[in-house]
Amino acid sequence: MASYFNLTLDTTAPSGLKVSINDDALYTTSTSVTVKITLSDEQTSGYQMKIWGIAGVANEEAASWETFAAEKSVTLESGDGLKTVHVKVRDDVGNESAEASDDITLNTAVPAVTVTGPDKSKISKVSGFDKSKISFTVDVEFAEYKVCVVPETSSTQDAGTQIPTDGGSVNTSGTGGSYPASTPIEVTISGADLQTASSGDGVKVVKVFVKTAAGIWSVA
Repeated sequence: MASYFNLTLDTTAPSGLKVSINDDALYTTSTSVTVKITLSDEQTSGYQMKIWGIAGVANEEAASWETFAAEKSVTLESGDGLKTVHVKVRDDVGNESAEASDDITLNTAVPAVTVTGPDKSKISKVSGFDKSKISFTVDVEFAEYKVCVVPETSSTQDAGTQIPTDGGSVNTSGTGGSYPASTPIEVTISGADLQTASSGDGVKVVKVFVKTAAGIWSVA
């Protein structure tokens, strides 16, 4: 009969904790996101984690330990703005890692476009009669815009044809990346380019669409 036994001492906390929200995305348009959690530890059997900075769990004190998972779907706190999700992990004997976190900006606001003009409501392809000008502003900063001929006033950004600039139009699209809110952008539309976008005489519905850095297109 043995007079001894083995007892393992483990005082080393889990290491290399990294947190990623939606694969390190900068923005999300939905409060539902996926958190990925990685560790340097090869063996995670018996490990637990706790997550906070999400809906219903504002701080660490409100978080509960749960079985460790490399990926978890969570709901962010409501309200647009920067969100930070925090994670801690502990091993099978209670050694806790340092906290790790990741940030993401929640942006659900649909940008609103205001068009001024046109200075001419009827144009042709004859020099001196072939240009119409508008300007537009947007209530928020945006990253991209395009001016399109659309089937109807309620059309969305994927329903129309962008007006080109080959025939003398100016500023019918832009991908500058950071257009300031409330700053007018001047657009010139030529008769030749209008015809390219929509052949045949008649009234054309022309609409300005903008997209925020979060990927939300204007609709109104």
